[in-house]
Amino acid sequence: MSQSASPLAPVRFDAEADAKLSALRRTKFLAAAALALCVLVFALAKSFERTYPWLGFVAAFAEAATIGGLADWYAVVALFRRPLGLPIPHTAIIPENQNRIADNLGRFIEVNFLAPEPVREKLAEVDFSALVADWLADTERAAGLSRFVVRLVPQTLAAVEQSGLRGFVTSRMLEQIEKVPLAPLAAELLSALTDDRRHQKLFDEFTKVIGRFLNDEQALATMREKIREELPSLFNLFRADAYLLKKIVASAG
Repeated sequence: MSQSASPLAPVRFDAEADAKLSALRRTKFLAAAALALCVLVFALAKSFERTYPWLGFVAAFAEAATIGGLADWYAVVALFRRPLGLPIPHTAIIPENQNRIADNLGRFIEVNFLAPEPVREKLAEVDFSALVADWLADTERAAGLSRFVVRLVPQTLAAVEQSGLRGFVTSRMLEQIEKVPLAPLAAELLSALTDDRRHQKLFDEFTKVIGRFLNDEQALATMREKIREELPSLFNLFRADAYLLKKIVASAG
């Protein structure tokens, strides 16, 4: 047994909807007038067909147009309501079956558009990095985003500070860190470093970097300047900065 349609809430029309309603009424009037004209032409042609036999073709044309118009009217009206208010079977199809239609439509969308496989295929076709890059390539968009971030970050930090969220997050992080077994992790790290003498290779690379740094004249000049700033002025009179720098380089060598 078909389900009865629930009453629809009244619709508030705006200017655009009112214009569409007027156009619909005008179209319905023209269609009804055309159907009435076909009926009139059919009646007149049949009346004078004996006197003017060629009117038989006109009558046939008008009859076909009338039947087609009535069939179209019945088909469209039967979808939404009962024609002429008569309880004709298989009419008012949409109101009587709107729940079932909605369920089937929702199932169709779920299976064909929201299922994991179609969604995964569609997402695989989208190059999100290229989209973001193209979007940020626009100078105005990039500037607008940067201004938004500049405004948002202080507000976010202030909100976090006022809400006490920072303290909560910090305490939770410390609790989780305390639960981490550091000894096994340290043992695994040392084991990974010492396997195949990786620590020796790492140390060799480190010494090479230090050697290149100590052979760089600009780096040595910077180090000497820093030493000069830290030493008392009296020591600088005796070129203590150069002496200390030479000792550092010699010990590293």
